[in-house]
Amino acid sequence: MNNSNSSESKHSELQPFFRDHELFAEYKLLCNNVPSGVYVVPSFKSLQVWHGMIFIKIGMFADGCFKFNLYIPDNFPYARPSLRFITPVFHPQVKPTGELNLAKAFPTWTPRKDRIWHLLRYTKRCFFSINTFDATNPVAAEAVHKSIDTFRSQAKLCVEKSIKLFNKTEESDITPADDGNVFNVKPLASQELEKIKEKLLLGVKAPFGTL
Repeated sequence: MNNSNSSESKHSELQPFFRDHELFAEYKLLCNNVPSGVYVVPSFKSLQVWHGMIFIKIGMFADGCFKFNLYIPDNFPYARPSLRFITPVFHPQVKPTGELNLAKAFPTWTPRKDRIWHLLRYTKRCFFSINTFDATNPVAAEAVHKSIDTFRSQAKLCVEKSIKLFNKTEESDITPADDGNVFNVKPLASQELEKIKEKLLLGVKAPFGTL
């Protein structure tokens, strides 16, 4: 084997290590810059899959809680991640399959300049900016152009579905049992809720991490 082939082989073997190192750095940056109402955590199964949720307080999607997965490509940080909603989102920039159109905001991905928290900030903004230019969901774009009231009704249906799925407790393809980091909720008895409230109140008076 010549030196060129040996060098390429070594680089290929080290690529996962460099990628994971970049991802740890990205997550640290994200913790300090995460947009309000956005929650993300890496999968237990793969560092290249991050589970997330976005809570919307105002606008046509107000009260919605939308789940998504962020997928990290093998050659990150030299390629853009992709984001797919697993809660239905009727939006001109969201394909019927749930994939958000990121090419519009990030036509190229520059290492260490473009950050995952930038991507998440853009994702949240999409719920307030209903842009139909270069739409990837022509049905949603047409609804915006024909009647904003019709689009608003569809957005409200998405919100209702998101709440229903957020409160769904049985196992499903949205909350697989083999990944403990998938966002899920469970109903709490009044006694359990009171215990949590007590801990939260104690946390205000005590240093973080003593609960």
